[in-house]
Amino acid sequence: MYPDPAYIKTLFIKHANGTITPEETSQLVTFLQQDGNEALLPLPEEMEDIPAPGMDTAATSRILQQLTTLTTPQPATRRGLLSRIVTISAAAAAVAAAIILLYHPAKQRPVLATISTSYGHMKKIMLPDGTTVTLNANSTLQYDSTSWNPGAREVWINGQAFFDVAPDAAGKFMVHAGEQLTVQVLGTRFNIAARAQSIQVVLNSGKVKVENKATALVLQPGEMAYYQATNGQLSRQTADTLQLTGWKDNQKVFRDATLSDIAGFIKEQFGIQVTFATPQLSQLQFTGTTPVNDLDMLLNILTKSLDIRIDKQNNQVMIMLAR
Repeated sequence: MYPDPAYIKTLFIKHANGTITPEETSQLVTFLQQDGNEALLPLPEEMEDIPAPGMDTAATSRILQQLTTLTTPQPATRRGLLSRIVTISAAAAAVAAAIILLYHPAKQRPVLATISTSYGHMKKIMLPDGTTVTLNANSTLQYDSTSWNPGAREVWINGQAFFDVAPDAAGKFMVHAGEQLTVQVLGTRFNIAARAQSIQVVLNSGKVKVENKATALVLQPGEMAYYQATNGQLSRQTADTLQLTGWKDNQKVFRDATLSDIAGFIKEQFGIQVTFATPQLSQLQFTGTTPVNDLDMLLNILTKSLDIRIDKQNNQVMIMLAR
C-alpha cells in the first residue's frame, strides 16, 4: 500500500525545517528505500516550496537531478528488471543520504580573525556590526570572520578591552573572557580585563549578564563582576569606573595603590619586571594619574612623589630608597 504523496511531501518539508520526529525520519528513509516508490517522490517543481537553509546551488542541482532520475518512468523488460530494481534501491538510498547531509550539513568550524597588541601599545578596532573595541596592551581579541550574522555575534578576549557595542547588536552579542566567563551584552559600554589570576567585567552603561558554570550576575552601571581563579568564585562589587576604564583614554588612575600593585600593572602593560631593594618599599602608596603607555613618565612621577630612587635597565626596574 502506497503512502499518501501529500504525506510524503509533508515529511520532506518537516525534514528541511528541522521539525521532523525520529519516527517520521524513519518513515521517510524507509519509503525512499522501498522498490517501486520512486513514482511517489516529489517532483523537482514540488521541491521549490521546501525551505532549505544552507543549501548551496551545486548541492541543490545534484539532489534534484537524482530525484528527477527516480521519477522518470523507464520501460521494464524481464531482462533488465533485476538490474532496474537494484539501481532504484541504490539510488533511493543515495537520495536519502543526500537529503540528510543536505538539510543537516556539518556545522562549519569558525575561522577566527585575531588581533593582538604588543607591550605598551593600544589599538581601536571596529567590528563588522559597528561595535568598537579599544584593545589595551598585551591583549588579544578574536572573532568569527565567517558567520558574523544577527544572533551569532561572538568574540573572545584575553587581556583587556573596552567595548562600545553597536545598538543593533543588543542582545545578540557574546564575549568570552578567558576560558571561565561569558558576557551577554544587552546594549552597553563595558570593560573586560581577563588575566591569568582574575577576570574583571566593569559596566559603564547599559546592562550585561556575566556567568560561569555556577553563577550568573546581571550588572548595573557602576558595578563590576570579579572572578577569582584560585577559588572559582564570581562576585559582584561596586566599581570605580574612572579608575578601572580610564586607560582607554590614555589615563591610568591610581588611588592609594601600593608600589606592589603598580609593579603588577607595569608587568602586564610593559612586560617589565619590578623588584624592590627592601620589602617595605612595596607597601608605599601612591595616588595620581599618569599616561597609560608611557613607562618613563610613570617612573618619573613616582620618583618625585615618593621618597624613592628608581633604576631602569633593559627589562628590569629596581626601586630603592632615595640616598
